[in-house]
Amino acid sequence: MNQQLNQLKTKVSNIKTKGALSPFNSCADSELVDRVRLGETTAFDEIDHRYRETLYRFLLRITFNSELAEELTQRTLIRAFEMIGQLQSGEKLSGWLHRIAFRMAVAENRCKKTVSLEGLGEPTMRYENRLEIEEEKRNLWNLAEQHLSQEELTILVLRYREDLPLAQIAEKTGKNEGAVRVQLHRARKKLQPFL
Repeated sequence: MNQQLNQLKTKVSNIKTKGALSPFNSCADSELVDRVRLGETTAFDEIDHRYRETLYRFLLRITFNSELAEELTQRTLIRAFEMIGQLQSGEKLSGWLHRIAFRMAVAENRCKKTVSLEGLGEPTMRYENRLEIEEEKRNLWNLAEQHLSQEELTILVLRYREDLPLAQIAEKTGKNEGAVRVQLHRARKKLQPFL
């Protein structure tokens, strides 16, 4: 297993060509997951190809640091490979990967305090100093991190940091649009007393 993991790490880090033809291009995500679970590790190359850029952009918007976002993207894909057996049947691969990525960013934040979760919304007070505005946004995201469930926090990030429409959030999280709308409302309501 360690040898397979090392081979995957090497392959993932050496992937330079986007759009290279793969025997898995036409496979659905669920089929790719099944193949990886059965030991066909080359199927994970296609998962990497499909999601690396999206995960990188997602993490870049959270970290504001391209090197850190790249490192967290790599760690996310490695963790996904290691934990592929834990992906629930019927669960969307994209949502699962984004949750892993978000957890990686949160863990990095706890270790190094370098992740700034900005963009929850504009502060209600007027500030003359841009640094004060940025600090207020960071405080809002810190409050969200402390008082919301991981699922609610992920949905807030996808909505306000990624600026995704509800339909795409529903697709990424494996929920229907109504459930996403309700979770956003509940999350905002939980944070209201702190604003």
